[in-house]
Amino acid sequence: MRITVKNSLSIATIMVVFLIFITVLLSLMKIDRKVIVPGTFTYRNISPVIIEENGFVEKICAEENEQIEKNDTILVLRNKDIEMEITNCKSRINIYKIELEEILQLKEYDTSINSFDVTKLKEELELKKVEETYYKNTYLDKKDLYEKKIISKDDYEEAELIYEQTKLESRSIKIQIDELTRILQKLDASSLLNYNLKQKELELEENTLNYLKNRKEMLVVKAKMSGKLLADKLENHLNVFLSQGDQIADVVSYDKIDFIGYAVGADIIRVKKDQEVVFNVDTFRGKDFIHGKVKRIGLKTAEKNGVISYPVEIEVLSKEFFDRGRKRFIHAGVAGEAIIMTERDIPIVELLWERIIKYADFN
Repeated sequence: MRITVKNSLSIATIMVVFLIFITVLLSLMKIDRKVIVPGTFTYRNISPVIIEENGFVEKICAEENEQIEKNDTILVLRNKDIEMEITNCKSRINIYKIELEEILQLKEYDTSINSFDVTKLKEELELKKVEETYYKNTYLDKKDLYEKKIISKDDYEEAELIYEQTKLESRSIKIQIDELTRILQKLDASSLLNYNLKQKELELEENTLNYLKNRKEMLVVKAKMSGKLLADKLENHLNVFLSQGDQIADVVSYDKIDFIGYAVGADIIRVKKDQEVVFNVDTFRGKDFIHGKVKRIGLKTAEKNGVISYPVEIEVLSKEFFDRGRKRFIHAGVAGEAIIMTERDIPIVELLWERIIKYADFN
């Protein structure tokens, strides 16, 4: 076949039209960019039940796999040493109080100094000053409202009365402090020193008593959050001695599940917070009908399968798969892949152009 100029022009025209058609077609065709991140599902809220004080298990108040609420009692421990220490501490406190009274009686003062605690009175005065400031502001506000005839005279006078009464109470406390200070100043140096030492011993003993009471409260083991109690035969712990730091169970909340995946450096730059995610889970025959969103991107790298990767925390949004009554449900340890939608509806021609530019840069 002889190729003429006319045929060449025809062929060129057809090729140009075809090229334009292909370009238009590719510009209309769009795809989504994705990043696939392998990882595992994990419960967001797990609270270990840890023994905070030594003791023998006296009572078991919860059962394995039971749904419990925050502050529900799980175990009650028994520790006779703490009970004995509390009793002895109370006895020493009573002795110190008697000795303080005797010191004051020796000086033949009518006012019992033990009934006045300077520190407590000062704290009470500070609170009363705050209260006085509050009622003063209230009084001034109502005075302004009364002058503008917005409220009645009774409301204004009531606010004024409360303010004046608070001022009198503050003044009364201040007088008590001054009087107590004056009495203490009259004590000779030896008596005052003896009194202060006994007072300090009393304060230390009271602090010790509070510490022992806190330890006694820790003998009652409570749940720190709501959830299901996961334990291994709690009844076997009855009358068993448990030490501080022993973990006897976990309280797990199934209503919030996350997915922890790891993305390589080439992919992590395209991952952003709140991006849409679907999951490919082998346990569910590879179907990606579980949805989520990117919650947090870690900055600390980790080595996974010999590759430096970045952790990506993804929130699972498909709540129906938290129901453990279903035949298929998510639980901690299930492996899968998070398919993160990094960009939506990108024209194929744009991706081809990016590839051409990258090839040109390399060459």
